[in-house]
Amino acid sequence: MNNKNNTLPFLLVLVPALFFANPPAANAQFSRESAKSGLLSYIQGPGADPACGVCLGAAQKFLDGKKKDEIVAKSAGMALIAAGAYHVGSPDSLGDPDEHPAAKITLDAFYIEKTEVTLKDYMQFVKTTAGNYPEWAAPNGKFNMETGKDDYYRRLKALVITCDTCPVFGVSWQNANAYCLWKKRRLPTEAEWEAAARAGAKEAYSFGDLPLGAGTYAWTEENSKNMPHPVGQKKPNKNGLYDMHGNVWEWVADVYDKKYYSARPANNPAGPPQGKGHVIRGGSWAGDTESARSGNRASSKSANDDIGLRCVVTEAELTKPRDRDF
Repeated sequence: MNNKNNTLPFLLVLVPALFFANPPAANAQFSRESAKSGLLSYIQGPGADPACGVCLGAAQKFLDGKKKDEIVAKSAGMALIAAGAYHVGSPDSLGDPDEHPAAKITLDAFYIEKTEVTLKDYMQFVKTTAGNYPEWAAPNGKFNMETGKDDYYRRLKALVITCDTCPVFGVSWQNANAYCLWKKRRLPTEAEWEAAARAGAKEAYSFGDLPLGAGTYAWTEENSKNMPHPVGQKKPNKNGLYDMHGNVWEWVADVYDKKYYSARPANNPAGPPQGKGHVIRGGSWAGDTESARSGNRASSKSANDDIGLRCVVTEAELTKPRDRDF
């Protein structure tokens, strides 16, 4: 349905007499589009009853409230990152060449999940779709914890069984992308991820330049005991986001190109057209604190025991109208 006319269904219920003063013959074919067009012409025309103004105001207030309620419901567990200009990239004195040049990037508003996707939530997706298995659960797969020939994931078997609030791991980029689409969301762009992670900070971490306080915010090799931990246990950044430093790396939408920062657009960069592997961000329980810096970039072509995900969605995507009858 055209957004411009989104008050009409409400008005057709409230004021049917306005339009149907001269009803068509019982056997006549009456077009819904004609009804919509005719009613709109009437309430916008000079001969409309003055009461239509009150009715329209009430209808708009009702619809605005419904839209707000819809956004609140669909963005539960997510944080809003406002539209604006965000610092992305590292200063010349810090980081690797692929993190330069730093720049201000303008982004549209979006919502991002406050925590990494958990084993519980991801395995519900697997159950529902009967596919997209993590490597450690793929039927007849060589990495299957129960039957596989490769024991790469086997040491984490007890964690998988007992910690359904731990972040999912062992998922490919394709798996991660499919999960977000199933949730009617998507993977963040690399620029969106970094803007959300920095939470307004230009420093190496969202909490400052020195890694001394990292243990308050992040699970890394220094404190993880060589395994992931339940999401949301550490302190969040100023955007209310947990584990943006450490726990598991997070897949983003972009493919990786080490020279992309020199060519990226200033508005809503969506990543290079081609590259090697996909970008992962944030560091993990298996890496040092340096790798968990906000600006650090890495990539992978396959799943791993310390790569997970979180999803985003824009307000426009949340409220996108669906085709339906008038």
